[in-house]
Amino acid sequence: MVLTFSPVLLIFAIALTMMASYTALDMFTLIQTSKKNKGLLFIGGTFSMGIGIWVMNFLGLLSEDMDRFATYQIPLTMLSMIIGVALTGMAFVSLTVNKVKFSSLVFGALFLTMAVFSIHIIGMYSMKISLGFDPVIFIVSGLLIFCSFLFSLWMLFYSKNFNMGSSAWLKPVSAGIITAAVVQGHFLLKRASNIRDTPASNNALFPDDSFIVYLVMFVAFLIFGGLIISSTLISKKLAAADSHLKDILAALDASSIVGITDRDGNLIEVNDKFLEITKYTREEIVGKNHRLMNSGYHSKEFFKELWDTVQSGKIWHGEVCNKSKDGSLYWVDTTIVPFLDQKGKPYQYVSIRSDITARKKAEEELLDRHKEISDITFALNQSSIVAITDSRGAITSVNDKFCEISKYSREELIGQDHRILNSGTHSKEFFMDLWRTIGNGNVWKGEICNRAKDGKLYWVDTTIVPFLNKKGKPYQYIAIRSDITNRKTAEENLKDSLKEISDYKFALDQSSIVAITDAQGKIISVNDNFCEISKYSREELIGQDHNILNSGLHPKEFFKELWRTIGQGDVWKGEIRNRAKDGSFYWVDTTIIPFLNEKGRPYQYVAIRNDITERKQTEEMLHRQDKLAAVGQLAAGVAHEIRNPLTSMRGYAEFLQLDERDPERLEFLNIILDEIERVNGIVEDFMVLAKPKAVELEEKNVVPVISNVLSLLEFEALKKNVKLFFDNAHEIIQIECDENRLKQVFLNFVKNGIEAMPNGGELHVKTNIRDNQVQIAIQDTGVGIPEEKLKKLGEPFYTTKKNGNGLGLMVSFKIIESHNGKVFVESEPNKGTTFNIVLPAKIA
Repeated sequence: MVLTFSPVLLIFAIALTMMASYTALDMFTLIQTSKKNKGLLFIGGTFSMGIGIWVMNFLGLLSEDMDRFATYQIPLTMLSMIIGVALTGMAFVSLTVNKVKFSSLVFGALFLTMAVFSIHIIGMYSMKISLGFDPVIFIVSGLLIFCSFLFSLWMLFYSKNFNMGSSAWLKPVSAGIITAAVVQGHFLLKRASNIRDTPASNNALFPDDSFIVYLVMFVAFLIFGGLIISSTLISKKLAAADSHLKDILAALDASSIVGITDRDGNLIEVNDKFLEITKYTREEIVGKNHRLMNSGYHSKEFFKELWDTVQSGKIWHGEVCNKSKDGSLYWVDTTIVPFLDQKGKPYQYVSIRSDITARKKAEEELLDRHKEISDITFALNQSSIVAITDSRGAITSVNDKFCEISKYSREELIGQDHRILNSGTHSKEFFMDLWRTIGNGNVWKGEICNRAKDGKLYWVDTTIVPFLNKKGKPYQYIAIRSDITNRKTAEENLKDSLKEISDYKFALDQSSIVAITDAQGKIISVNDNFCEISKYSREELIGQDHNILNSGLHPKEFFKELWRTIGQGDVWKGEIRNRAKDGSFYWVDTTIIPFLNEKGRPYQYVAIRNDITERKQTEEMLHRQDKLAAVGQLAAGVAHEIRNPLTSMRGYAEFLQLDERDPERLEFLNIILDEIERVNGIVEDFMVLAKPKAVELEEKNVVPVISNVLSLLEFEALKKNVKLFFDNAHEIIQIECDENRLKQVFLNFVKNGIEAMPNGGELHVKTNIRDNQVQIAIQDTGVGIPEEKLKKLGEPFYTTKKNGNGLGLMVSFKIIESHNGKVFVESEPNKGTTFNIVLPAKIA
């Protein structure tokens, strides 16, 4: 195939393609800003772009081989043009909307690439050239063409950065990129093609004459030149119109609320003042109907008349009440102007509004005030006692209620002054102050007791309003009164009731512990006695429930039964042991009264308590003394009877021991003697209990007594790996005591401490004098005593030891009591026990 390359023809083809691309892009961008002729602009742009691609391919082929024009087939050429224009239209149909998506750009670039491919391939076949493509070059060329188209469309229709500010350069650059894509598509597809000549037909449609080609080129140049000039003129006209429209819109935006709707009444554009008064954003309101702002104030007939007017092409003017997004109402003075098409039918409406909310409110307030005055006058005559007097106080007018309450007729009252009603309740100073106030032009308010014609007293709540002349002096007075006789009576009764309630409350606060809780048991109020006994402040108690005072003595079932009772609306009574903030326990006799709502459900509870701690301690002491008395009686009756047989048994056992030589039998006799000694010790304890309480006390130094006891038990402590310590703050501590009995107490407590440390430990004995009392503490580091067992220490026959009988501690406690002292036991499991002995000191 012999090629005759023509660079002039090729340059001309590129120029025409550039012109066609620029014209097409100009028309497509005009579609987005123009309200009319969108269809014509789209057809022109599509035709221009499609022909531009076809021209590049057609003239490009001719520039390489002019002789092929003789074999050119017109039907295939027309087909390539139609397909190219159709694919171009499909490429741009999704790019003419207001908001272009990136996916639309991809499809547009793809259809433009297909247009280039189809025009090239069909154009080759129209010149009777057989084709075969290199796949690699074919694919690469397709990707390059696609990417070039995509970049150009992205710049013009999608990118925000390129569209910012002046974009006059954007269309020429985009047209240049599209032209480059078409040109490179032509050459790359030629490069990928394996061209083989098809035998030329003798029935050539055109003679071999290049004049026709140049004629076609000239005509195409004229056509594209005309398109460019037309596009430029249209752009200028639209720009001028757009500038004029912008000026009008700027003026409207500065002064009015503007909204533009389509023929169906859907908003397509609003200005900032529209958004400001409606409280909606532009995205929320564009595309919506004015029904979005319907306040419900106007009837359906109102809006029907409005639509009938504007749909007939006439301007509508009126006042409309709308509702903003936040629910507030506003009034607008509205003018709706229909825009008509060539047939005289509205295709859109422009509504221009002015905010008249303040004016409407003022009108409404004026109407309301007028009606209010009328209503007040009527209401006064219906509900109040009204009288009008002149500047000297003479009655000039009264209403029916004045006559009704005073029992005087209107004729009896007119011309009189208010002294006719004087009851004598108020002093002269009272009325002097009244006249001084209204005489100065001020309103007077107060309560007055009047006397009716029949002598009956009645109370009125009175307001006297002076009416002033131009000089500011009163020329008449209006007295408006309300009968408050019943209220005054009720107030007196209420005062008596409140005083009675206050007296009850005072009596409760003085005598009882009072707390109020809500339905969930949260404390909402306590009196001072509650704070005093619980050791908590009011702030610490409010919001808490009564678990804060739980002593752990009562089981869960106790409180469940309590809540079941008051939850049913019944009163609960009982005795509860509570724990104060400092850990001390106290007992309260409690009555809980539920307060019920209208549904019969408790909404709060009032707990009234009385401190019975002392009574409970007395009961416990009496109970303990009863036990001791019983044990004492037992001891008195049994001790002597037991001791006599024990003496005989001991004597015979010792006698048998003298002659016995068998070691095993001797061991048995020793066991018998040990058990007799143990029983004798129990009898001795019984005898101590049986002794009378009165003892002979002598003044002794207690320090040597304690030292002697520790010396006696030192060997036993050493055997059990227990260290004994004596911490005495004073060398001489004088007390009145029975030395032997007191020594027995120290022996018991120290021995118990040693036995409580089976694995060894330390036992400290500490003495101190405080507040004229001797304090002796015997503290071990043994196993300790649980709280529930600690409460029972000192009871007869109760012991924490395996081999004990409980009488030792009971006897020890009784000995200390006989010395006018007390014993306090503190213990914690696995940490040890402390016996605190408090005895009165002997003051020198």
